[in-house]
Amino acid sequence: MGRKRTCELPFCKGVVEGTRNKRRCDNDRNIHLHQVISKNVKKIMKYVEGCEDFTANDVNRDLFKSKLDKNEKGSMYRLFQAMVREGYLLERGKRGGLKVYACAPNSSESHEEHVHVEHVAAPVVVERRLSPQEILLGKLREFVHQKSGQWNHDDWVWLLNRPDIKEFGLSEADIGRILEEEKARYWLQRNNY
Repeated sequence: MGRKRTCELPFCKGVVEGTRNKRRCDNDRNIHLHQVISKNVKKIMKYVEGCEDFTANDVNRDLFKSKLDKNEKGSMYRLFQAMVREGYLLERGKRGGLKVYACAPNSSESHEEHVHVEHVAAPVVVERRLSPQEILLGKLREFVHQKSGQWNHDDWVWLLNRPDIKEFGLSEADIGRILEEEKARYWLQRNNY
């Protein structure tokens, strides 16, 4: 193992372990960052904060002159997925078969708490409130990730009885359908990367 150091992600307080070429944060076992990505996290974050929206190919083209190999691109994709889970980025659909991301409202404020960044003229950000559907989807997605894509009947009953889930008024069948879709997404992402 290499020497231990703190995670490069400003929203994470974990310790990074790993070899020279791959780094892994102990707070998120799915994040394996290749060296070229882990050394450029701050540069990537500064870039994405200045974009209205972007894909992984945009970052590869603009920051790395399209020199990343498929493993390094996968590493960058995992970085973006961690940022989505932490509320730093939002997914905005697809463009050309690739996921489109955008900075979440107020993400740059929480970023500044942890990392000192040179101040540049910030783009005008129109703050958008999340719809109830997006909030519920986020809570269910969080449940799937906390349970690592597997849960039992007691977990299911506990989820259904949570007041913050009940308040949306969805039937058990609808919640189950959404959970199964998120579970399929979780395993697809986990098995592909």
